Amino acid sequence: MLGIQVFNYPNDYKFFKDECVEFNFRWLTETLKIDPGEITFVEDVWAGGGNLGPSIEYFVRGMEVGNMVFMQYKTFHDGSREELDIKVIDTGIGLERVAWICNGSATSYQDTFANAYKYLIGVLDVEVNEEVWEKFGPYSCTLDIDESDDIDKAWQTIADKIGVDVGVVQKAIQPVKEIYIVLDHTRTVMMTVVDGGLPSNVGGGGNVRNILRRTFSLMKKNGWWDTLGMEGFLKIFECHQMDLEGIYGKFPEYKSFALIMQVEYDRWKSSDDESVKKLEKILKQRKGQLKIEDWIMAMQSYGIPADKIAEVAKTDVPKNLYYEIALKQERTAKKPETVLYNTTHLPPTELIFYEDHNLFEFEAKIIDVFENVLDKNKPNIIILDRSAIYPTSGGQQHDTGEVKIQGCAGTYQIIDAVKVGKAVLHTLDRPLEGYVEMFKGKKVTVALDEDRRKQLQSHHTGTHIVFAACRNVLGPHIWQNGAKKTIDQAHLDITHFQSLTKEEERAIENYANRVINDCTKISKSFMDKAEAERQFGFKLYQGGVVPGNELRVVNIEGVDTEACCGTHCDSTAEVGWIKLIKTQRISDGIVRLYYVAQERAITIMNKEMDIMNALCDTWGVDQTQIEPTAIRFFNEYKRLSNETKK
Repeated sequence: MLGIQVFNYPNDYKFFKDECVEFNFRWLTETLKIDPGEITFVEDVWAGGGNLGPSIEYFVRGMEVGNMVFMQYKTFHDGSREELDIKVIDTGIGLERVAWICNGSATSYQDTFANAYKYLIGVLDVEVNEEVWEKFGPYSCTLDIDESDDIDKAWQTIADKIGVDVGVVQKAIQPVKEIYIVLDHTRTVMMTVVDGGLPSNVGGGGNVRNILRRTFSLMKKNGWWDTLGMEGFLKIFECHQMDLEGIYGKFPEYKSFALIMQVEYDRWKSSDDESVKKLEKILKQRKGQLKIEDWIMAMQSYGIPADKIAEVAKTDVPKNLYYEIALKQERTAKKPETVLYNTTHLPPTELIFYEDHNLFEFEAKIIDVFENVLDKNKPNIIILDRSAIYPTSGGQQHDTGEVKIQGCAGTYQIIDAVKVGKAVLHTLDRPLEGYVEMFKGKKVTVALDEDRRKQLQSHHTGTHIVFAACRNVLGPHIWQNGAKKTIDQAHLDITHFQSLTKEEERAIENYANRVINDCTKISKSFMDKAEAERQFGFKLYQGGVVPGNELRVVNIEGVDTEACCGTHCDSTAEVGWIKLIKTQRISDGIVRLYYVAQERAITIMNKEMDIMNALCDTWGVDQTQIEPTAIRFFNEYKRLSNETKK
């Protein structure tokens, strides 16, 4: 898709509807050399997201090539509207359609998949009736299942118009059409996986799995898998890369891609028959009539493609199926957290932990006091003009500390800290005593819990190191799906298609600790967002895309670079040691790793050593004899159990 986006500000007007139409028309006629008589402009209205404006589509020889949307008004529930201050143009142009029009091919697939199409047609020995395709092409759009009420009648109408028997037309079209489906689906899978997506049963991964399984089904039905096998199937992706090199350049090696495809094929092969049996059971219960919920469950839980469900149920795919799937995803989407406090009137808290994360004592001034709405409205939340207390954010637990307030006897403990807007709210262990207003402007001295801060930042830096280790050991498909860093332990959720083996766990832990032993420097700096993306790419955003025009970039040189607002060590050596506790597959396509670092790693390893020493003392053996002794005890236990049963 080609795009044109224009933002017209009140004091910075670029161009709007008239100019945009003119520019697109000149591009069609002057650059692409299209006859003006073959171009049609159709004006409509576009509305969405509370905005409204004209929409102008343009067609060449009856085919839509582009659509210009002009967001001009803000709309309200009562039907009224007002002019937007910032007027936006959003134009979409079909890149593949442009190539099709310029080349005059029978279908756009022949231009889009030049190498992949030639490869498949050749290796599968599929006969292409070019004469029928040339005649059929202009009428193919009438077979749109969303537009046609009677597909059989549409086929007959096309056959009558091109003067070819309907059976001959369908025989010529069907196998090539399914070649096109394979090409379209495999390219979509390739681009999604290369961008970090994985086939799964949830979210967007469900779409990837469905189209991949549909591809397997088509290839099995036509006997193509017997000809290609996995090696030949992977060759299709190589051809796609050749077709796309002119746009993207040479694709880097993606070492886990073949394994991902093999795992998905094996899962489909082993689960396909079982899934169909489950579907047939539902059909029997429903007396042959599936509800829309049944379709969605069969697709998302059983992994059966829609066309396979239609084949088994002997019915058409419901026209509203994908709309209902999207609606369901909207309903289950996580709602934004409720904002309990209004801080818009407050100045931003100066975050001095970014200037010096080893600053464990500082002075500040109270600028406001809030009542704690979660604790009976007690006045125990203070906002300071500056703070070295890190608030809970980015999966990292907050700092704690001790605060002394000018003119007050005793000390308060900071037990929680959160950032609301641009202000940090510090929760105290008890309410302030006296008139709340009297505390505003008072000076405070804060002493952080140094051990807690160092443990948390070691767990956070350790998370970046563990992520780099996973990517190195498992492959480039690894992306962060979530993380949490507490005082007791940390965990990292990664995108991965199967549970980790013990060998993989050991390799990840070993890689992480070698990074620590290398004493690699860690730099933290704020960078212009565009420059950071240019230097490091979108792998920066492991914790999600960061809003604004500036990023804080944490760079473990030669190991990992991420946009991150947490506290971090200055060297990997400060992490001390990483001990992997366990890993588990928490959902389809997501694996969680639990681990500890620094002092917590020492504690865990000491506990493990205590167990080893206790076994040695109990059994009277040294460590080298623990395993054979345990095996001997177990075998003896089984023998005695069997004798007892007799």
